[in-house]
Amino acid sequence: MSRTPTRAFHGERSNAYLSWLAIAVVLFLGIRALRAGLVHEMLFAATVVTVALVPAVVLESKRASLPWEVTGIAVVPLLVAVFAPDLWSRQLVLYAGGATIALALTLEVHALTEIRLERGLAIAFVTMVAASIAATWATLTWVQDIVAGTAVLASNTEVMWLLIAATVAGLVAGICFDLYYRHFPGEELVSAPIDGIEEDVFAIKADIDGQPPLEERLPLSRRVQYGLVQLLRLGMVAILGYGVSVFDVGAVSNAAAMLAVTFVPTVLRRRYDVPFDTGLVLWITVVVFMHSIGSFYIYDRSFWWHNLTHPLSATLVGAIGYVAIRVLDEHRDEVHLPPGLTPGFVVIFVLSFGVFWEIGEFGFDVVAGRTGLEMPLAQHGLDDTMTDIVFNTIGAIVVARWGLPYLTDVTDAVTDRLDGWSVCNH
Repeated sequence: MSRTPTRAFHGERSNAYLSWLAIAVVLFLGIRALRAGLVHEMLFAATVVTVALVPAVVLESKRASLPWEVTGIAVVPLLVAVFAPDLWSRQLVLYAGGATIALALTLEVHALTEIRLERGLAIAFVTMVAASIAATWATLTWVQDIVAGTAVLASNTEVMWLLIAATVAGLVAGICFDLYYRHFPGEELVSAPIDGIEEDVFAIKADIDGQPPLEERLPLSRRVQYGLVQLLRLGMVAILGYGVSVFDVGAVSNAAAMLAVTFVPTVLRRRYDVPFDTGLVLWITVVVFMHSIGSFYIYDRSFWWHNLTHPLSATLVGAIGYVAIRVLDEHRDEVHLPPGLTPGFVVIFVLSFGVFWEIGEFGFDVVAGRTGLEMPLAQHGLDDTMTDIVFNTIGAIVVARWGLPYLTDVTDAVTDRLDGWSVCNH
């Protein structure tokens, strides 16, 4: 019987020998980097070894390993980095090489869990994981620079190019992932046949069944919550009016966009009967109001306001990611995400979205610098970018750990309303 990607995890002797040889090379180079104090080489080697050992640990077999081709490719960036002429070149190679680790992780969740990914989603997943790995490495290096007084991350521009290289390489690796599996047309992207999980069963398995809505958990009456929503909307109307009166394009665009977001739950509830309780509407309104007033006045005067709004915004992004994957899971036979992996997916979704957002802001800065035009988004240096990533991660963890129960009713309703839509069904 021919070797398939899944069987490579379950005991081919020659595959295991070659894979363990690649791990040994990575260990050697990692120890060499540790002695030389090369931060990124150490991070890369440690990540590769950790990921490569997962099959052996989970399956409790020395023969269980990644396909040797994947492990071998993961060694290449380290070998290239050894001969790179300077720090910047080595960093660029290693961050781009992180895509091979993202590919390895995707193969592992495919072979070792019940996850099922259709091809387009698999490509997106590899890209998101690559961006998340790069963000994690950059954060750890930034913290190390602060503690040790070093400057491994020299500037915000260099960090952004590292994140761009990782994201683009992740997209390429995702496409390679798709092409790799096209050699095995009879094998789905899943380690075992799964029938899918109904919403109520999912809720029980994810331990989010029977949770009270957010409006009942808040220490405020429903009437007070509704009054706060209207008050915050009036605040954004005031900012919008002021922006119009002084011809402040940035204030007008931000206030108008944020005000429109607060009415999205109302439109969805009235037109599609999606059950947004008052607590959820208040949560959304508070988040966008804080961003609106920050863009209008506070961001330029208070560093901590910026750090407060980012984790709150990240909770909204995480909620969107959660609803999206649950809808796809319910309606598309080619997609299945086990309840135990859902919080992890939410964190990866938010962390990668944060990277994509920072790349977008960087792009706006480039355009502004070349054209002289005022842009709605801008970066403010290395510390600004890195704290954004850190606080985005905090928000992702919060919503993944404690926020999912409050989204169950909304998710169920969205799933029901989309039943029969061509975008959700084949």
